[in-house]
Formats: sequence, C-alpha cells, structure tokens
Amino acid sequence: MKAVFFNDLLTALKQKTTIFTLLAYLVLGFFVGYQLNISIGEEILANAPYSIGFMTGLLSLVLILIATLLAFSILFKEKDADFGLIVFSTPIKKKDFAFARFLSFYVLTLLSFLVLIYGYSIGLHFQTESDMNPGFNLWHFVYPFLIFGVINSFLVCSILFFVAQKFHNKLLVAITGLFLYILYMIVLMFSNAPFMAQSLPQSLFAQRVSALVDVFGLSGYFFEAKDLSVQQRNSSVVPFRNFLVLNRIFITLISFGMVHLGIQSFSFVPIYKRKNKKVKHLKTTENQSIPFMKAATSFTLKTKWQAAFSFMKMDVIYLFKSIPLVVISLLLLFYLGVEMFGDIDMGIRLPEQYASSGLLAQTINESFYFIGTLVVVYFANDIFWRSQSSGFSIIQNTTFYAKEKLLGHLGSITVLILFLSGLMLVEAIIFQFLFNFPHFDWQAYFGLVVFNTFPLFVLSILLLFVNFISKNKYVALGLSFLVFLLLVTPILKNVIPNPLFGVLSGYKGQYSDFIGYGAYLPKFLWRLLFGISLIGIFFFLYQIFFTRNKKIVTISGIGICLIFGFVGASNFLEGYEKKDKQTFISEKATYEKKYRKYQNIRQPTIKSVSTEIDLFPEKHSYRIKGNYWVKNLHNQPIDSLLLSVPNDFKINSLVFHYKNEIFNLKNSISELNLKQAMQPQDSAKLEFELEYRWNAVNGHDPFNAIIADGSFMRISRYFPQFGYDAENEIPDKNLREKYHLGIQTQMKKLEEEKNKIDVFISLNMQISTPKNQIAVGTGELKKYWQNEGRNYYQFAANAVPFRFAVSSAQYKVRRKQHKDILIEVLYYPLHENNVDHLIENTQLTLDYCTENFGPYPFKSVRFAEVSSFTQGFAGTAYPCVIFMTENMTFNANISVDYNQDVVNELAGHEVAHFWWGTNQIDPDYREGYAMLTESLAMYTEMMIYKKMYGKEKMMERLAIHQQIYDAEKGFSEDLSLLKSTKENAFVSYSKGAIVFVELSELIGEKKLNLALKNFLEKHKYPNAKPISTDLLEDILKVSDEKHQEKIQSLIQ
Repeated sequence: MKAVFFNDLLTALKQKTTIFTLLAYLVLGFFVGYQLNISIGEEILANAPYSIGFMTGLLSLVLILIATLLAFSILFKEKDADFGLIVFSTPIKKKDFAFARFLSFYVLTLLSFLVLIYGYSIGLHFQTESDMNPGFNLWHFVYPFLIFGVINSFLVCSILFFVAQKFHNKLLVAITGLFLYILYMIVLMFSNAPFMAQSLPQSLFAQRVSALVDVFGLSGYFFEAKDLSVQQRNSSVVPFRNFLVLNRIFITLISFGMVHLGIQSFSFVPIYKRKNKKVKHLKTTENQSIPFMKAATSFTLKTKWQAAFSFMKMDVIYLFKSIPLVVISLLLLFYLGVEMFGDIDMGIRLPEQYASSGLLAQTINESFYFIGTLVVVYFANDIFWRSQSSGFSIIQNTTFYAKEKLLGHLGSITVLILFLSGLMLVEAIIFQFLFNFPHFDWQAYFGLVVFNTFPLFVLSILLLFVNFISKNKYVALGLSFLVFLLLVTPILKNVIPNPLFGVLSGYKGQYSDFIGYGAYLPKFLWRLLFGISLIGIFFFLYQIFFTRNKKIVTISGIGICLIFGFVGASNFLEGYEKKDKQTFISEKATYEKKYRKYQNIRQPTIKSVSTEIDLFPEKHSYRIKGNYWVKNLHNQPIDSLLLSVPNDFKINSLVFHYKNEIFNLKNSISELNLKQAMQPQDSAKLEFELEYRWNAVNGHDPFNAIIADGSFMRISRYFPQFGYDAENEIPDKNLREKYHLGIQTQMKKLEEEKNKIDVFISLNMQISTPKNQIAVGTGELKKYWQNEGRNYYQFAANAVPFRFAVSSAQYKVRRKQHKDILIEVLYYPLHENNVDHLIENTQLTLDYCTENFGPYPFKSVRFAEVSSFTQGFAGTAYPCVIFMTENMTFNANISVDYNQDVVNELAGHEVAHFWWGTNQIDPDYREGYAMLTESLAMYTEMMIYKKMYGKEKMMERLAIHQQIYDAEKGFSEDLSLLKSTKENAFVSYSKGAIVFVELSELIGEKKLNLALKNFLEKHKYPNAKPISTDLLEDILKVSDEKHQEKIQSLIQ
C-alpha cells in the first residue's frame, strides 16, 4: 500500500504539468489575497480572523476544480493505460490498492489547496489598500484550513472517488463536480452569507437547516458568527461549536461512507458492456459470380458539406444518447429553477415578484452562462478527441474529407448550445405559467440568445481551435480551462481593462420593461463580431505559419476578418473613455491637496434656481440651461470662490457675474478671485449651459440614467456647485497615507455649534421631452404646452432644499382627488396591478400624517415610475413627487401575502418624508441627522402598517428589522440612534424602526406623535435646522418621569 501511495505522489510531483499547476494555484491565491478580497463590512479588517475564515471557506469552492482535474489523471490512470489487468495479476490486495489510491488523491488535493491558501496569505501580507491587523497569527490561517480545507477536501475527494470507481466514467466525475458547485450555491442562498442574504434575509429556520446541511460548512460558519461583535470578528476566530461542529461531524461521516463505498466498488477489471450472445447457424451457400463495378467518386462542395454533416450527425447522436447530457440537463434545470424561484419569492423581507419574462431572462443571464461555459469546455474536448480515444482516428484521418470533422464538431457543439439554451427558455415559460403570469416578452428572451447562446458559440469556436492545435487530449483540456479562467472569469478585466476584449464575459446587467436591454444589446453584438473576427484571424495565421497553406483564400480570409473586426471594434468603442483606477484615485488626491483650503473659506449660498432642461432620451443626452442667484449670508466678505461642474459634462457656457466683474469659465473646476469682495447680503449671478451624454461602452450612472424610456436623473447633483466637496475625498486610510493626505474630513459632531445659514432655495424648472413622453420634475406643475413636436412642463417650488430630480417616460396616468390633494400615479402601461393599492395607501398615510403631525405642504402628490436602469433606492421623495423603481413597487405580487405589502411600506415611508426630510424638516448635516429623516419615516411606515393590517402583523415586520439589525451590527460600528448617519443605514432604518415603535409602546402612540408634532412646529423652515438632541428633548417633555431613563437608553 505504501508503495502505491508514494508512487502516485512521486509520479505526480515529478510531472511538469503538476509543478505548473501548483504554481498557478500559488499565483491565483496571491491574486485573491492581494486584490480580490470581498468587502464584508466597513469595520472588518482584511486579515481579521473572521475575514480569513470567510475567504478560506469561499476558496474551498476551488477544491471542486482541483479534485476534478486530479481525478482525471490519478483515478483513471490504469484505465487510460490499459494497465488494469496487469495490476490485477500482482499479489496486492484490492482494498489496500484502492485505499492507497484514494489517500494519494486526497493528499495531492489537499496539497494543492494548501498552496492556494499559502498564496492567499502572501497576497494578504502585501496588500496596501485595506485596513489590517498588525503582525501575523498562524492560527488564524490554520484554523479555517482545518475546518474548511481538510474536511471539504475529504468530502469532495470521497464523492469523486466513489463515482469514478462505481461508473468508470470521466464525464460523470465532471458532472458530479458541477453538481457539488450547484448544491453549494443553492444552500448558500439560504444561509446568512454577508454577500448574498443580508439584503434579502432568510428565516432563522432556513438558516439553521442551511447550517446543518451545507456540505462546505460556510452556512454553519455564518450562523455561529451572527452574534459576534466587530471587535470579536477582528480579534478571534469563530468558535467551533453548535451547528458548525454538527455540520463538520456530519460531513466527515458522509465522507467516510463515500470512501467505503468507493473501495467496495473498486475493481482492476475494466467494465465491458454485455451483449446478448446469439447462436450462429452456419449456412451452406453455392459459389456465385457477383458482378462489380468501380464507383465514381465526386469531390464537390456538396459532398464536402455532406461529409461535415455526417461528422455532426455522429457527434449529435453520441451526445444525445449519452447519460451525462441527461444528467447535466437535469442539473441545469434544477439549479436555474431554484434561482428563478428565489428571484420570484424574494425571501421573508420582500413580496413575491411577478414571474415576468424580463425577471426570468435576467436570472438566466446571471446564472446560466458560467455553467454553460464549463459544459462547453468539457464537451468540446470530449467530442474532438473521441475518435482518437477509441483508436478510430487512424482510419478516419485517411479519408479525403477528414479535415471537415472540425466543421462537423462545431455544428454538433452548436446544436448542444441551442439545446441547453432552449431548455432554459422552456423552463422560464413554464415558470410563467406556474406563477400565473403568461405575458411573454420575446424581447427579453431574445436577449437570452444574444447574451448566452451567441457568446457560447464564439467560445466553442475558440475551444475547438485550442483542441485543434494541441498535441493530446489532456493538454487541450488544460489549455481550455486556462482559456475559461482568462476569458470568462473576471481575471481578464484586471489584466486588460479595455472592455473590447471581454467578448466572453457574458452579461449581468439590467432588463427593463420600459426599454428591454437598452443600448447594451447592440453594443454586445458589435463586440461579438469583433471576437469572432479575432478568432478567425488566429485560425488563418495558424494555417499560414504551421500548415504552410498560403492560398489566396486563406489570405483573403484574414483580410475579411480584419474588416469585420475593425467594424465591430469601432462601433463598440464609439465614445469609449478609458477608466483607470489609479488615475481616478490620483485625481481625487490632487483635488483634495489643491482645494481643501476652501473648506475653511466661506462661500456664497444659492438662493434661487431657474433652469431649462431639454431631454433627448433617444440620444441618451440632455442639455441644461440655467442661472443661480447666490448670496453672501455670512458676516464677513467673500473674495475667493471655488466653482465645480462634473467632469463628464460638456460646458457650453459658465459665466459668473458680480457687479462689474464677469468671469467666463471653461474648466470643470475653477477658482475665482474677486477684485471687489462680496459683502454680506450681496448677491451675484451664475449663468450656465451644460450638456451630458453617455455611451453604453462606458456604462451608465444609475442616478443619471437618461435612456430611451423610463429616464431618471438626480439632476441637482450635476448642477454647478460652490465650495469644496468633501464627498470627493479618498476614504481609504492606507491610500490617504500613501498620498500624504492627512485625516479625512469628519462628519460634523453632534455637540458642535448649530448652523444658522438658510440654504433653502426657490426653484423654477422647465423641462422639455419628446412628444410621446411625459416629464416629471420637482415641485408643483404650473404649466404644460407643446411646441415643435416636444412637450414642455414647468414646475415650481418655494423654500425647498437644493435637491431636485427629473424623470421622463411614455407614462400612463391615473389620478384621484383626496380631499384638497390631487394624487397622481404615472406608470408604465403594463404595470397597473398595484396602482390602486398605492393610491389607497397614499390616502391613508396623508390622513395619518396630517392628523398627527400637521398639514401637507403641497396641493398634489405625484408618483413616477422609473426603469430598473436606475438603482440605489426603491423609492425616493422630493417636494411634491416620489420616484419609484419598477421592480420593487410595480412588479410586486402583493396579492400572494399581504404581510409583505411593500407598496404599503414604500407609500408610508416616502409620503412621510414630506414631513421628515423633504422640505419641512431639513436637519443640520451632522451626526444624528439620519434619525430625523429615515428613523422618523420608518416609524411612520410602521404605524401605517399597523393601521392597515393590525399590531400583530406590524410586529412581524418589525421582527424582520430586528433580524437585519442583528446581522448588520456585527460588521459595522453600532452607533447610537442619536448619532446615526447614512454610512450606518441599518441603524437609522432598522434600529430606528425598532426604537421608535418601542417608544410608542412605552409612552403611548399619541404622546409620541404629540412630541413629533411639537418638534416639527419648532424646527420646520424657516426656523433653525434641528439636530437629534432637539427631538430627544421634545420626547422627554411629553413623557412621564419614570420612563425618561428608559427613553434615553433607547435613543442614546
């Protein structure tokens, strides 16, 4: 047994391919440690014990690939060399040989993973862009290696060993590896994984089940770590207890069982397919003279294609009669089915989504392509080398049309890709019927073909070429996996940042019912054309240099590929702007060094904004004309100004007027030195005209998405701004030290002196849009007219913050008058299911807030749906208008479970912002400002939910916020509510809801609402901006003395 074990090890380690592979694992580990650390929390250090354990568990997924590749060379060694019968003739016992073979397989797998982790530890040591613990603690690496590396290697190896010995089929071994990966991802969906579940929390029961059955142990790891603090995660390993221990014991026992079954199934004798023996009867025949003649051969284009079709037909019969294809198809259907169900169901936090074609197509785009590439990698290799493996290639290669087999292989792989894509399409359609939403959007499903079928076809061409130039099957398979790693995974993007070469990277972007895939689909097709042309050039060059085929056809082929490649590349790269991370960081550092002095130099305050915004959705562009009246509201003169415009805007004109001075500005950042200082209460004027346009090759800004239909722009962000922008500073401490930037600008402390500057503006906004669209702005709609085929809308608002937005789409409008308030909902024509419910909840919220907090400050409230190309919020409120994204509100199937009524939550929350944060209360921007906006809106949301569904249902929703809060507080600093900021959203949202509901239970809802009403009357505009302690004081004033200590402990 020892001889077999050491022979396997020494043989493997002496091979050049093994050394090269181990070196590749070392480089991959270094790359992960140095550059690809997943951020799991702002306060969690990159080399914290929790982070190391998390990354080690995640990297254990690579064990599937490591073990599968080793299984091909180790577990099939005797079969490949036809050496099994010779070993059978030796005196070694079968069980001893089998155990030694498994042991060598396991040790080599574990060694490979150890090299990977070693590379990860080195890369982590050299990392400079993340916060780190000082020193090096070996146990922090050994502990996760033991609980993840050792046990997970044992599991993967045992399962692959059993399959290999039971079925003697390499493809089944590969499929088993694929199954383990799919099972891993499915179980992880129901864990408490920080990168998968926190936005959609799973129930505690689902987490417990996941922690027990997760074959890789990460779910148990997350479950045991869920109650740890930031300090505990940064200083000590996750305790090995409870569910984590049970899971590891359970998996180890399963692994021993699989090893036992594998040893029992082991046999030296090859498996032969048995055939029924037929008794042959000898027949006597008379000698006959049979005439024969020569068959005329014909070598034409027709026979050439017939030969290629014959090769393809044989391949297709082989593929579709094979059990592995059936197994792969079932695995894909199962995996994609789970993903589709998960995207429809949305967990316990959010309601079920309608099973729309767009939603399911997006799920397929995100999940199918990666697995599809692995399937194509294996089958391309298997089909190409099949004739050689069977020994038939010697005969086959003597035929005239042998060279046409490459074309036949391409045809059969294309059939396979079409079959798998068709399966995904059929499954999506079945899901639409199962979830009673048979409204088919074929544009969405066409994208499935473009983003999956077409690039898989391009990949198959490249893989066949790789197999064609390789010397043997296993070299070809290794090179194919290398192609997969370089071109399909994100590695290429880090090596070559130009997106033109991401031909095989797939598409994981958005789909919107408004515009489908928008400008991204044609760009993707142009890039595919470039990719095919590039592969064609390589193929023809190979023909010239290695086969000495210099026929004019080959040279012409290169010319044609060059032309098509140039056309594809030029169309794809039209408008491309190079984005270099280092340059971006350097620009930020330069900005801070040069202009931070203006942080202490007083700047004028914008008091009046008048603007004309012309939207051109079909061109992905808009033009802004506008002017400001600015005023010196300080007690001292101003003689130096800093004026900035986003650098991706074209400046047509930018003119500053003050008395007799006129400044014509051309740069995105300008310093103005006034000859005559701007005296207190003096005014000046700024006139500007800007243009903006984006190209799909650069991607779009989700807050500045001017698209063909369903546009939304937080447009005030892109207007000229005075003064230094602290948001433009580099937050990373290590980078700040590298560029000698000092301490980052800190949030204003709660205890600092209040700001008495009046920053509210009067807003006059004119928007024009194409005749087939409706524009929505900020403020009350004052006027509407048409001119030269365009619609014009004029909006106005007085005494509002400098914060306004615009949307435009082909809306359908529903209106309802509620008392003296007009409610309007503007939505995509096919999204009308939740409109009435939205209006109903808006009426309920308006009544509740008006009764308890004070009158509504406007004459109308308008809801405008925007496309899913806008991201970052479900709903956002501006004076008079609330913008909502299509996926969250208008595609939610709330009829399934009314305890997941996201429409009620969003209406309650966003309408509440008309009292808390839109224009009545505008807190001073300092610690605690989020409590006065988001926490109060969350409280109002809970009260509206209680009013509609009762206290019990409201408490169930609150329990979910408790779960979110408990999960998040272990990754970030748990600030008091009194100091909450947008950086700790879980505090202002989830903790805010919990605290204020508890306050309403403690002192009574009426008393709490009275305190909020008093607070609003004291501090709403034009009174001084409030801070969080002002609200605490008003709550204490209406509370009994016996409750005041409890109140302070809750909020502080």
